[in-house]
Amino acid sequence: MHFKQLFEPDSSTYTYLLACAETSECVLIDPVLETVERDLAVINEMGLKLTCALETHIHADHITGARKLKALSGCKIAGPAMDELPCRDIGVREGEPFRVGGITLNPLYTPGHTDTHHAFLLEHGGLNLLFSGDALLIEACGRTDFQSGDARTL
Repeated sequence: MHFKQLFEPDSSTYTYLLACAETSECVLIDPVLETVERDLAVINEMGLKLTCALETHIHADHITGARKLKALSGCKIAGPAMDELPCRDIGVREGEPFRVGGITLNPLYTPGHTDTHHAFLLEHGGLNLLFSGDALLIEACGRTDFQSGDARTL
């Protein structure tokens, strides 16, 4: 498995690249609009094929990145099924593993930052990684003052 953390400094947003070493298929978790070209360049330099942009939640800084990635690369857009977004190709649900090549991500319903927020747990070779979106940050928790946020739930 290949793993790369990508950072967008203006919004302090992290995007994560996960790639299957056997198939070269990859996923970007929470891509942002401003870094789509950079992220696609990284994917091309690594010789990977972007199969999916995976969203943890609906906020404009994320969904617009996924749509642009789809337009430029033909990848699919995945995210919480309960959002019922017409632009989503794949709806993810807690209890239903999400696979990209040989990588399996387990969706976890984690409301609070938004009412449909999901985190993704990766268990790979004894290593557990949680991609928490904007619900859990370094030394903080996510904001709840945007649309559909709820501090008590978070």
